[in-house]
Amino acid sequence: MPAAPPPKDAVASLAGQLRHADTGTVARLRRFHPQQDGRAAMFEAERLLHAAQVQPQDDAQRQRWALVLHCLAIVQGQHDPRAEPGAVLARLRFSEARLRQLVEADDTVLADLLPRMARRLAAAGAAVNWRPFAELLLHTGTDQEARADQARRRLVEHYLQAQHAPAANSAAPSSAESPAA
Repeated sequence: MPAAPPPKDAVASLAGQLRHADTGTVARLRRFHPQQDGRAAMFEAERLLHAAQVQPQDDAQRQRWALVLHCLAIVQGQHDPRAEPGAVLARLRFSEARLRQLVEADDTVLADLLPRMARRLAAAGAAVNWRPFAELLLHTGTDQEARADQARRRLVEHYLQAQHAPAANSAAPSSAESPAA
């Protein structure tokens, strides 16, 4: 019998589990990296995945979900479904070169880049919608690569829109710059 699919928004559920977890659990999940030492916080990761009703189908998928959980722990469970990550990264002056590196990365490089990006978001106190990042982690290098490509396009699209929005606003003079009547 196949495993039940995760709830519609498993990322939001995991983020909620982390926001309500004790500080020791969050600290252990922040420190461990599933690909470097997957056993370090195995109990905590499995408990939170189970509580969020995430049921990975195999060890590779379990490791990918553990990496999503690791990144969410780094940002203390801050997940805002309304905050497009590409737009937030543009506001934080995340360079185009860094975004290009992120969207062109294979699964091994993503496992290194996304925790770094999570640390940057945490340092800035920025909450984002983690769904596109989770889609990248879960589907890059799998038979569902199209889902990762969709997340990549979403990141780039919102990044470019946010990057060009201030330029359009700065073209109009502000009230301080307008000549006195």
